Amino acid sequence: MIRPLLICCLLAVGLWQVAGATGIQAKAWLGQILLERAWARSQDSDEPVVPWPGSVSHPIARLQVPELQIDHLVLEGADAPVLAWGPGMEVGPHGHRLIAAHRDTHFRFLEQLEAGESVRLELASGDVEHWRVADRKIVDARTTGLDLGAPGDRMTWVTCWPFDTIETGGPLRLLVSLERQIAAVPPALLASTNSTGVSP
Repeated sequence: MIRPLLICCLLAVGLWQVAGATGIQAKAWLGQILLERAWARSQDSDEPVVPWPGSVSHPIARLQVPELQIDHLVLEGADAPVLAWGPGMEVGPHGHRLIAAHRDTHFRFLEQLEAGESVRLELASGDVEHWRVADRKIVDARTTGLDLGAPGDRMTWVTCWPFDTIETGGPLRLLVSLERQIAAVPPALLASTNSTGVSP
């Protein structure tokens, strides 16, 4: 009698875990589709567009890692309700960009990310920034904080660590530091510029 009851309880817990994980994946997938539509409309109107009625945020950037074929729309803010739908970004007073996302959805690719990788960040204004992955490190969130107010042109990505743990809400975080790159001038543009620096 106890054994069948135990099996039923274990099965119920397993189904509950699967349903929770599936719900997160579904939100992450659906969120990017709805955000894509809002992003396209915002480009036409030059105004933020909410992706659905009652949305907690709106897209403010497009994050791309060409080598890994990553293309994610980034939301404003980095709290839990936002991260359920996509990566979230906060910007410090001196321009430090912090992007956070869940390790099992939008930042799963960080497991394969290596130093030197090129990153493209397109802002809602149309400006495009080029970055390079500088380093990655594991920190304990209980003892290490992130200073958004730090000076310097920097970007930091953060997600939970490790990637393969079953438990959620642990204290370890993976921090990826990126350095700003100056975009190279196309050779054709250089060739068309005369010695005075003025195009003919």
